[in-house]
Amino acid sequence: MNTILIPLDYASGTQNALRYVSAAHQNLFFIRLILLKSTYTSVFQPIISTAEYLCLDGDTLEAGRKESVEYLDKVTKELANSVLKEVTIDHAISELPLARALVQLIRQESPDLLILGNSQESKEGYINDNLIELVTISKIPVLVVPSNATYRKIRKVLLPMDFEELNRLEAFLHPLFSTYKDELILHVFSIKKQQRDLMEDRNKLSVLLPDLNFSVDYTDNDDILDGILEFAEKKDVDLIVSLPGKYNFFKKITHRSITHAIAHNSNRPVLILKQT
Repeated sequence: MNTILIPLDYASGTQNALRYVSAAHQNLFFIRLILLKSTYTSVFQPIISTAEYLCLDGDTLEAGRKESVEYLDKVTKELANSVLKEVTIDHAISELPLARALVQLIRQESPDLLILGNSQESKEGYINDNLIELVTISKIPVLVVPSNATYRKIRKVLLPMDFEELNRLEAFLHPLFSTYKDELILHVFSIKKQQRDLMEDRNKLSVLLPDLNFSVDYTDNDDILDGILEFAEKKDVDLIVSLPGKYNFFKKITHRSITHAIAHNSNRPVLILKQT
């Protein structure tokens, strides 16, 4: 893995994502970090507690852009002076709305991983408020780091999945996991269906994941999402992974999206893989 992309805002979730990637750099083995800051501001902003709109003048907009650039410089300096001395840190400043800027930069720079900070606090920042959109539009894997998460070397991974869609397991061959291959313990978590051939499940996984240590666990919990998060707590996993697909495990089984699961997960990073 060579390049990581992190969009910036001022929220606590983003600050923790920066701390997380700083602590993780020796194990993630990336050589380039791109920090993206959108300076976009809508020309019309609502006036608080009225239905009217205030047209922002050029000086106000320019002051906002200058503040954004200064913030980006500050973050870059802090990272460069800390543990990321051997990592190239690049700026990306865009006047586009963040979602459009993100799509454009991914197309231009081909980063390997997008990292987004997340907080359970409402109205915590643009990234937090628009997490669903940003996760959805990204064409590369997304690591969502909750504001309470601290970096731990990835050894125990929880993979909720549907055994009817094993073809999506190829996405699990992400460089992030090859880094830890010899030490990784994969907990494959699914629903225990009646008359299911559990040995067949294990045999299929052995063929598809020949170099990984894994266990297969099932839940009978009526609320599958609660079952997943309870299992993550019980096993003290370091990472929860979502396989790609429009109808991924979370949506197909729980009728709720992966982002709903993220919202209920306060201390474990979630990696959302994408179709290659």
